[in-house]
Amino acid sequence: MIRYVSLLLIASLLANGCGGASKDKTVTIAFVPKIKGIPYFTACQKGAEEAARELKIRLVYDGPTKADSNLQNDLLHNWIASGDYDAFAVACTEKDRVSPTLQQAKEQGLPVVTFDADARPEARHFFVNMATYDAVAEAMAEALLEQLGDNPKGKVGILTSSLEAPNQAEWAKRLKVYFKKWPGLEILPEVTHGEDRDEGVRKARALLQANKEGLVGIIGLTSVAVPAAAEAVRQEKRSDQVKVTGVSTPRDMREYIKDGTVKSFILWSPVDLGYLTVYVCELARQGKMPTSGTIQAGRLGAITVKEREVLLGKPLKFTSENIDKYEF
Repeated sequence: MIRYVSLLLIASLLANGCGGASKDKTVTIAFVPKIKGIPYFTACQKGAEEAARELKIRLVYDGPTKADSNLQNDLLHNWIASGDYDAFAVACTEKDRVSPTLQQAKEQGLPVVTFDADARPEARHFFVNMATYDAVAEAMAEALLEQLGDNPKGKVGILTSSLEAPNQAEWAKRLKVYFKKWPGLEILPEVTHGEDRDEGVRKARALLQANKEGLVGIIGLTSVAVPAAAEAVRQEKRSDQVKVTGVSTPRDMREYIKDGTVKSFILWSPVDLGYLTVYVCELARQGKMPTSGTIQAGRLGAITVKEREVLLGKPLKFTSENIDKYEF
């Protein structure tokens, strides 16, 4: 009789979720930026939290305080080992260094989604991309070219966080190819600043001082690089000679647009990027993400998936005419 009652008790506990997976268990998604505390990824966090509320899941947001793949890996190792997370969304600091860690999560059966900056394809299930690499690179190039006139000549510098940063490396490669159409332009080797604004200003000023003649533009490949380059150009009083553009946020660039140091720059909505990423995580967790096809992502509606790459949409150009419409 005692044995019979014990078996009933065990069955009851299992049915109610103790000692086994519960239908009522809150789903928890880890959302890891390259670096926390900068406006771009804070905007991604805002969108991710919005989606998490809609989907009634828990979102944990954390990341390194500087762009360091070792710090990002340490955080991911701890979170993967904890068993507390049902899916991972990660913007990779450096593709080759972070991918082995993500591969561990994937091998444990956890959905792994990258956003903003990809891992190696075998280390994740899906990549949520802002726009195609070609589209972003072309938009940056055109933003500079329209300021240089019909027959552009001179040197163009590129300011980036790291030569190994996944999205920035892809953009730089495409920019170099795209600018071959204009033989009068010389693309200088990338200058790195590690996502540190002060270092970016220092490196950009050094670039300006080393090229007192002939430098006509600087393209920043991060939200920190563009305002750093703009600040350097302003300090060196060369905004009439050196045009600055790239990818950044309206909040970071507003003062430089307002005073004319920068005419235009490129981005997408990082709020929407974070929002879409959480929807992809939850669909992947449920086994409902197609390799290619279309998904419905809340207020964003139908979103295209192509060979495990999820595209948010086309990049936007920000100018003095529209910058005040955006808060991120």
